[in-house]
Amino acid sequence: MDSVKHGTSRLLLIALTLGLLIGLHHTRLIAQEYPTKPVRVVVPNAAGSLNDTLARLVFSKVSEALGQQFIVDNRPGAGGSIGAEVVAKSPPDGYTLLVTAGSIMVVNPFLYSKLGYDPLRDFEPISMLAKVSEVLLVNPSLGVKTVDDFVRLAKTRPGQITYASGGNGHPTHLMMELFQRKAGIQLVHVPYKGTSPAMQAIVSGEVGAYNIGIGLARPHILSGKVLALAKTGLPSKDALPGVPALTTFFADAEYVPWQAAFAPKGTPKDIVAKLNTAIAKALASDVKMRMAAVDLTAIGGSPSDLDQTVRSDLAVNRELVKGIGLKLD
Repeated sequence: MDSVKHGTSRLLLIALTLGLLIGLHHTRLIAQEYPTKPVRVVVPNAAGSLNDTLARLVFSKVSEALGQQFIVDNRPGAGGSIGAEVVAKSPPDGYTLLVTAGSIMVVNPFLYSKLGYDPLRDFEPISMLAKVSEVLLVNPSLGVKTVDDFVRLAKTRPGQITYASGGNGHPTHLMMELFQRKAGIQLVHVPYKGTSPAMQAIVSGEVGAYNIGIGLARPHILSGKVLALAKTGLPSKDALPGVPALTTFFADAEYVPWQAAFAPKGTPKDIVAKLNTAIAKALASDVKMRMAAVDLTAIGGSPSDLDQTVRSDLAVNRELVKGIGLKLD
């Protein structure tokens, strides 16, 4: 009887092993052939946004490399949560991807009480795409010329100097909150419905300060309507020459927005690897220069690099958002 049981166990083990090997072979075969049809790239922002522009630049090259269309599908709304949820609930077959700003992954979980996705549970990291170069601006009416001047003035007028943001919980909001903490100052937050209205607010003198992408700020800096105090991120050498890095003044005050590509959790590793390789080639092409023209620095990296960034930024934002006491429905 024992010999029969032993024989049955061996047969079962062999069958399971063969099944596993066949499954692995099938998965690898699918990955080798991938993609065999158009791929949907969900962008949780409106057409024409920075994230949309980046997705179209990068995935036009990925399309050339992999021989299939990668079609951008704009799904804005709820701070990007709508588009992210669409991808989280899509089949993990490599035919629905997400290109998103980092805030949708590492800030929204702490802002929204009812979120239809989890950044760690529902997504496979593919690749970091870019980091945004930004600049800390002040209206000339404040009478300051440097970061040190601004901090000294803010310390003499606590709770009086205003700063603009693109909205509650927007990276432009969190950047200034972090800066206040590190500088030991107290400013007044004035949220606007988007970065462009906020830009107009500082140009008109409606607010005193603002931190925003260099590209949006550059024409107003050149016209003298706003003053650039410090740069953040990884700007090119030619971006605002003579303007110092914020880390020169406060080593840990830099809050750098980023964009990255993700797939639904469970997407085969070989497909993720194939996409990662195609993205790396795209970022090393002329796309890199075209991104620099809109003040984006091409980053790339492995899926594990992106995973580590998400986990690290979740820890930072958990503390930051909790400290602000901010919650959105």
